[in-house]
Amino acid sequence: MSDRTSVVAAVLLAAASGAYAKAPCPLPVIDAVGKAHPGARIASCTAEKEHGKEQYEVKLKFRKTRLELDVAPDGAILQTEETLTLASVSAQVLSAFSARYPKAKATRAEKQTKADGKVTYELTFGRGRKRREATFDEAGKFVEEE
Repeated sequence: MSDRTSVVAAVLLAAASGAYAKAPCPLPVIDAVGKAHPGARIASCTAEKEHGKEQYEVKLKFRKTRLELDVAPDGAILQTEETLTLASVSAQVLSAFSARYPKAKATRAEKQTKADGKVTYELTFGRGRKRREATFDEAGKFVEEE
């Protein structure tokens, strides 16, 4: 069975079981995910609006890695997000984080790769309602805080 067939079969099975009853993953999204990440299993596919545009958040399980993709309805992969260990984040990014937030401790890191190849790193810090996320580019330049 081909990788694409495996992905399609998994999504159809999930749809039949009701897992995608409200937001099925369209075939162009399934195709794009299967081509970009052969062998990955779709854990969930959720329709959402980001900046007023419809897209799908597709969570994948792939070997020992979990990925999250933002995919347009036509199958264009807009962004890939990969959870990282803090130790694997560059010293430039960690240094920039420490300089901007001297009393904060990062608790989670995520590498975000846009469709154009631009990479940013999102560091999570704080707790509960005070949890925030700061994004930096590869050189350590601050991009935004959420």
